[in-house]
Amino acid sequence: MRLGEQSSLQPYRPVVKELNAIQPADVGERDALLIVSSSFGDGEPPANAERFPDALAQWPDRHRLRYAIFGLGDTAYPHFCGFTQALDARLTQYGARAIINRVDADVNVERFFTTWLTTLDKVLAGDAQAGRDLHLRVTAYGEDHAFNAALLERRPLSARTPQAWHLRLNIAGSGIVYRAGDTVYLLPENDEGLLIRLAEWLGRPEAIDALRRRELRQISKTTLRELAQLADSEELKSLLKIRQRKSLESYLYGADLLDVLHDFCPPHAITLENLLALLPICLPRAYSIASATREESLDLCVRDVRYERGGRTRRGTATGWLLKHPGPFRLFCRANPGFYLPRDTALPVLLIGTGTGIAPLIGLLREMAAQGERRETVLIFGEKRRDEDFLYGEELVTLNATGVLTRLITAFSRDAADKYYVQHAIDDHADAVSGLLQRGAHVYLCGNRQYLEHAVATALEQACGAENLWQTLIEQQRLHLELY
Repeated sequence: MRLGEQSSLQPYRPVVKELNAIQPADVGERDALLIVSSSFGDGEPPANAERFPDALAQWPDRHRLRYAIFGLGDTAYPHFCGFTQALDARLTQYGARAIINRVDADVNVERFFTTWLTTLDKVLAGDAQAGRDLHLRVTAYGEDHAFNAALLERRPLSARTPQAWHLRLNIAGSGIVYRAGDTVYLLPENDEGLLIRLAEWLGRPEAIDALRRRELRQISKTTLRELAQLADSEELKSLLKIRQRKSLESYLYGADLLDVLHDFCPPHAITLENLLALLPICLPRAYSIASATREESLDLCVRDVRYERGGRTRRGTATGWLLKHPGPFRLFCRANPGFYLPRDTALPVLLIGTGTGIAPLIGLLREMAAQGERRETVLIFGEKRRDEDFLYGEELVTLNATGVLTRLITAFSRDAADKYYVQHAIDDHADAVSGLLQRGAHVYLCGNRQYLEHAVATALEQACGAENLWQTLIEQQRLHLELY
């Protein structure tokens, strides 16, 4: 319907129909068939288009068709834009002529659609080259087909250990399209030191490369059961019983495969071949993108995860990889519409983040700055110390000074004798926060799941004097959460 209502198309008297309803007589020799369609399931057509390919095969003058296809899809599915790609191939086979190159759009469709409409206007006005020059196709990446992104920048954001880091990764030429609020998934490689120790335990040097991309940290109960059987470990079998759930969770917290082998498996009870049969490929690790829409790069904000256990220094699987390895880094992106800004710029936004939870929030602010968007925007940011932990502090102050941020409120918990958190900042600015929410503000919250959500929910309800505010925000789709 949006296409048919475009003012620039009205002189051509557009007719909007479902694909199933289109007949050969509906498309004259000087007409253009403009197809906007999604794909479903395994690249199948939607219900209102499923009969069209077979009907098209019977059209007498199908070779005379002029057409343009705008495909809608989701890169999370294996056959992304499968129907529109197949339809384009079939029309080409019939000898029909595309007046604009086919578009493969992910759920981040607005920018593509606007560009496509502008190109369509040029083509209909006689500029045929504009249609040939347009190339708008998202490339579908995933666990089985990741993009290798080179490292462009890696710098510390904080002075205190464990440090927060800013990274910029090169996605130029990838065809990846993202926007602020989206998520990048990293497919990491395991720590070299851990791999060497595993190879020594197994007595197999080749295990270093064989296990480099296997999941060694998030070990499933199924894998543990198999290891218990192979090692004939009654202790591990007992730990896997339902009544021992909490004990198992406590043991596995911060543990890796080498711990399990050392603690429960006699030497030579488990072979490399056993492990290769049991261990999946490294599970993707999700990170919020910390940048505005760019075609050539994306930014991340990550915390170095490092701790001691059993006489060994451990690092996070993904963060250790990101902060030690020179790259490239295997990744793919997924849209996260639940964390996008509301389209109506009259609606205020309240951004609340702690630590590296600033990542998606700085991305949203950068997007507003890049697009010249102005709306009432308040950020409440929490960390330990201003002089050591004010992540992106200079940039946030500048965004506040230039009006992208209406108000910047900080809560540094260790800068005074009494600890001061974001919930205390909400309480101290209760009138301003309450006014925002009364004006329909959307709330964006990002940080540690264990401590943040309940504290902020309680503080907002107290500030507004509304007992069920949190649930109301959820029901009105005004609450956007990224908790980890």
